[in-house]
Amino acid sequence: MPRALLLPLVLLAGSLVVPASATASVSATAGSAGASGSLTASAAETLLSQGKPSTASSTESASLGPAGAFDGDLTGTRWASAEGHDPEWIQVDLGAVTPISRVRLTWEAAYARAYQIQTSPDGVSWTAVHSTTSGDGGTDDLTVTGEGRFVRMYGTARGTSYGYSLHEMQVYGDTPGNPGGPEYQAENATLSQATVASNHAGYTGSGFVDYVNTVGGYVEWTVQAATAGPATLTFRYANGTTAVRPLAIAVNGTVANRDFPGTGAWATWSDLTLTATLKAGANTVRATATGAAGGPNLDKLTVGASSGGETFVVAAAGDIAEQCTASSSSCAHPKTANLVKSMNPDFVITMGDNQYDDARLQDFTAYYDKTWGAFKNKTRPSAGNHESYDPAGFEAGYKSYFGPIAFPNGKSYYSYDRGNWHFVALDSNLFDQSAQINWLKADLAATDKRCVAAYWHHPLFSSGEHGNDPVSKPVWQILYERRADLVLNGHDHHYERFAPQNPNAQADPNGIVEVLGGMGGASPYNIENVQPNSQKRLSGTFGVVKLTMGDSTFSSQLIGVDGQVKDTSPTYTCH
Repeated sequence: MPRALLLPLVLLAGSLVVPASATASVSATAGSAGASGSLTASAAETLLSQGKPSTASSTESASLGPAGAFDGDLTGTRWASAEGHDPEWIQVDLGAVTPISRVRLTWEAAYARAYQIQTSPDGVSWTAVHSTTSGDGGTDDLTVTGEGRFVRMYGTARGTSYGYSLHEMQVYGDTPGNPGGPEYQAENATLSQATVASNHAGYTGSGFVDYVNTVGGYVEWTVQAATAGPATLTFRYANGTTAVRPLAIAVNGTVANRDFPGTGAWATWSDLTLTATLKAGANTVRATATGAAGGPNLDKLTVGASSGGETFVVAAAGDIAEQCTASSSSCAHPKTANLVKSMNPDFVITMGDNQYDDARLQDFTAYYDKTWGAFKNKTRPSAGNHESYDPAGFEAGYKSYFGPIAFPNGKSYYSYDRGNWHFVALDSNLFDQSAQINWLKADLAATDKRCVAAYWHHPLFSSGEHGNDPVSKPVWQILYERRADLVLNGHDHHYERFAPQNPNAQADPNGIVEVLGGMGGASPYNIENVQPNSQKRLSGTFGVVKLTMGDSTFSSQLIGVDGQVKDTSPTYTCH
């Protein structure tokens, strides 16, 4: 993403910001009438879990992963654990610590006789908010009291000889950082290529807004803020299709593109919250449809106080698409793509060797595009050595396939910002050229972000078959001097996580955390020579690195294609 397209927005995982004074008043001009809308306060129960990142202790098959229990489909999709084993669990990441009021479980035939509903602020320490030893399947609609970022069903005794299987797990409560904030009804806003409707139940106010099926329709509000500062804007919406309906959310003309995933039915409503900074006085908030199918149905905009920090999720992997398809059970990149889908990340990072063997355009089209291509518009790729092998020319197929996504300024290295993070995508095929090195120094000198992450293909440190690659040391030195926080690499086809260290492989609390994630789909490599500061190594495991990026912190997990968490890092504070 070119920096010019990025926002000075603080983004929660699926959210946009308003001032901390978001005791702010909100007004809007109704399309033709020019009337001001009224404000109301409400703490209405909200479905929080729809489309959020999910993981499970196991899965019966790749088609029965945990995302099937959070997609809004009560009959057609499901999660199923491995058969004949206790305990098993499934959990959802709400993105922020949130008050929880209700959990609704829609069981398939394989139900839990004994289970708990548990919450956690960090995915490590759990508190039970509901327990039973007499489950009988069907639908369990549970009133609970608690809060947490993570919510899970922890099954300890099966009701059948099979495993555990849920068609849907729905978590309800208050919107994170936005309990009972002032509301503004969408039907009273300024509308273009959108109409007021009331043909689907569950809306608040006198109706909802239905976009015309075309690009460019919008709903626009004027938000009054007493003082400048951060706040949350929560959009209550419904999307009865399985395809996402993207909107460009503009605050005073600064745009953030957000995907509004399916809610399962047009009468099922969910929230998407963004964190943005408003100026004192009047602020324009516009939600514009960017897809040919138009936007989702919008019920209302709610303005709330910011929780003070953004959290977002990034999926990352390198060494991805072998020349195989899902028709082959041994083909791994369709399975890792399913993992990315279940994470529902804000964007996707690739650490090179996106397509094997020679990264030709026809191979990108035949293989990568059929799996990881589903996330192309939100992928921020980097090139590997296999991208350089294309007979059509150096990185020709890579450039033709990704276009300006990978070459936003005509070069194969670029940077972009998200929240308090500065991301740098580098081309390690060109580390011997001064142009990229000089650009990197200038780019890092120009950013004022507290947290810095960089990624490329060839790792300076690796315990795998390729081993340490000294071509990356000058870049590490530059990043270390800038006190960067995180480096992501591929090339060796294994997973490895290092403790913070300096470019000379010395443990250093001011050093950089390296995560090597070369298990996106290419044939695994062995661990051969364990390097200093290597804290976790896995070979033969296909998976995706899930990064949780806070306003001043970050952590990572490796999620395997079986849906299980294979490794969890500490939570690090940015330098």
